[in-house]
Amino acid sequence: MKPYSEYSAEELAMENLFIRWIRFPDDPSIKSFWENWIVKYPAMRDTVDKARELVLTASDWKPETLSNQEVNSIWDRIRSSLEIISDGEQHNKPVIKVLGNKITIKGVVILLVAGIFLFFLMYMIFLNL
Repeated sequence: MKPYSEYSAEELAMENLFIRWIRFPDDPSIKSFWENWIVKYPAMRDTVDKARELVLTASDWKPETLSNQEVNSIWDRIRSSLEIISDGEQHNKPVIKVLGNKITIKGVVILLVAGIFLFFLMYMIFLNL
């Protein structure tokens, strides 16, 4: 990780510690850290100011609200999609009931084998580090 003194305004604006300072400026430890950092790196003042603007702009962003008609339209599409899915499942129920136990047993066996393989793979990687 590179030091903050090498960050661009955009990179600084994405840093959690910086964002917390801008959004919650009364936190004494974070405030102290950034104020001391600016004293140590005065050439970064412009970068900090630009990053502050970016964080504040992003913090103020609110998605546009939907009208009642748009909300109802979305719910209607969701209901239609669910009806189509449930209609499709009704046609497949006998097949699923017949094959259900075989698929479940195969799935469990495959998951166990994959889990054991991944465990040994991670173990080997850990040993080589």
